[in-house]
Amino acid sequence: MVVDQEQKTAMVGGSTPTGVSVAIGWTVLIGAALLAGALFSPAELPARTLVMSVVAGAYAAVVADLRAVVAVTGLGMATFVGFLANRFGDLSAGGDAWSYAVVIAFAATLGAGYRWLRSVPPAAE
Repeated sequence: MVVDQEQKTAMVGGSTPTGVSVAIGWTVLIGAALLAGALFSPAELPARTLVMSVVAGAYAAVVADLRAVVAVTGLGMATFVGFLANRFGDLSAGGDAWSYAVVIAFAATLGAGYRWLRSVPPAAE
């Protein structure tokens, strides 16, 4: 919603502020982390990664603001490494926790690419 400074009325259809998009996206990814943590044991990192990747990719496919997509993806990766791969928010993980987190970034990239492809007008014949 955008406020017209002269009319002091709200217009529906304006772009969403980046901060609001980040807050909504991170809330969705926190929900996905809670779901992944409830459904899969700590030893099942690929399954937990899949849940986070699907949600990050879907978010990137829906949101047009690339700054929000990058911020939410980074926060989602840190949440995965800190709480799903390790405990108590420890980001200094050894092993393959960050290599799994790269899959989340790849899924977000695919989602953003899908959104971009949908926005390209069809070629004239």
